[in-house]
Amino acid sequence: MARRSVSEELEYPLLEQVEMETAPEPVRRPKNIRQPAGTARRRTINLFYWALPFLALAAAFLLTIAFHRVEAWLINDPRFHLPPAAGYGKDPANLQMDGVRRSSKAAILRVLEQDFGRSLYLFPVAERRRQLLAVDWVREATVSRRWPDRLAVLIQEREPVAFVQINRQGNAPQFHLIDAEGVLLPLPRGERFNFAVLTGISASEPEASRKVRVQAAMTLLGGIGPLSARISEIDVRDPGNLKAALQVDRDMVTVLLGNRNFRARIEKFLAHYQEIHQRRPGARTFDLQIDDRITSLEGADGGES
Repeated sequence: MARRSVSEELEYPLLEQVEMETAPEPVRRPKNIRQPAGTARRRTINLFYWALPFLALAAAFLLTIAFHRVEAWLINDPRFHLPPAAGYGKDPANLQMDGVRRSSKAAILRVLEQDFGRSLYLFPVAERRRQLLAVDWVREATVSRRWPDRLAVLIQEREPVAFVQINRQGNAPQFHLIDAEGVLLPLPRGERFNFAVLTGISASEPEASRKVRVQAAMTLLGGIGPLSARISEIDVRDPGNLKAALQVDRDMVTVLLGNRNFRARIEKFLAHYQEIHQRRPGARTFDLQIDDRITSLEGADGGES
């Protein structure tokens, strides 16, 4: 077998190497570039946030238009109008009024008369309630609209607890009723009350001051129980030392009771009155403020028990 020369052995590998070095690289096509997951969603959310204020403005504009149209309908549609009042002689047909006994229906209707003949939507509930509270005898008032064209008024009247004698300079004393909150009330016609008379109250003093005096008198009357039937008048000028006109047998006497232990002091006085009356038959005013002593204020020695 013939031997190959060295040149022959080296020829082919060198040629292959040269071909490999000089051969052009294959062209690579770019692959599709994928965006990170969630990018499209974030863009949608950002767009929504940018558009949200404009959507809100558009919705508010539409709601405003709708509100004004509904409001105009409620104001102008005759179905929502209160019928005109027929006068103070009788209640309007579309007015329900409950709880009125001593307060004046005519005064209540005068408060409401301006609202009849116009839309129930325009009725000012809070303002009319405030005006009704200024009517005599009205303690609380509830006013409500009953759609489409009715009003309901519920009155809670004040309850008197005593007569009060008001002394006015240059005029004869005037009598009123008074409730537990110190509010003066006119005397209703045709009604009789069996109350004690309170003196020492001024019509010009604040209601809060009158309330303190009335409460003191009510504490006295409530504390003595059945004995309250013997008391016809209470001077509340000084709530810390109440004076009461007390019926004892056929005599009417004045007792100073202080501000406590009312029942015990009166019972003790009644138990010793015959003895006191025998010793001082002309005495008509007695100080009972000290629990173990009864003192006549006409200048004589006081009786003790």
